[in-house]
Amino acid sequence: MKQILVFVLVIAVVGLVLSCGCTGTAPQSSQTTSGGTGTQQATTISTTAPAGVAATTVSSGRVIINEKINLPAASNKKYAFEDYGFQYLYPKDSFTISLNSDKPVNVLVIDKADDLKFPVVTPAWNTDLRKDQWDYSPVIPLFSQSNVLKKDMTFTVKNKSKYILIIDPRYNGNNDEVHFDLKVTQN
Repeated sequence: MKQILVFVLVIAVVGLVLSCGCTGTAPQSSQTTSGGTGTQQATTISTTAPAGVAATTVSSGRVIINEKINLPAASNKKYAFEDYGFQYLYPKDSFTISLNSDKPVNVLVIDKADDLKFPVVTPAWNTDLRKDQWDYSPVIPLFSQSNVLKKDMTFTVKNKSKYILIIDPRYNGNNDEVHFDLKVTQN
């Protein structure tokens, strides 16, 4: 009795595979072959995706942060890379920050060791150390851009460490709420 049940099951699986159209034909090149008694024309078999199936493209990097924020102008927003699965960033790690803000903001990537200094630092504009930018000394950022409205920025890590991305609108001369779209991609 068990043998009959196994046999019926095998027949059902084979029938299912054949009825699904799971067999394929390899594409052939278009060429004319002459020989013997006649001429044969080879045809190319082209395959296309079924209707309703969209083609997908692979992004050049992995998006790790993608959000829209409303931020009081008197505060800042911190993103610890550690919170996004990066215990450490290593030399040659590269990231792209895409920012679209309705008011100017400063964008910084700092070492986590400088995080305690950051709240007490009052940046100065256009110092000898940072021409035409905000200078956050004694915090020395790995990467910084001042007064960003809409920009794609790429930075590359030089030293292994834990890092934090900071969006800082505090010194844009406006006390209104700042609205921004932020996307960070690992390259």
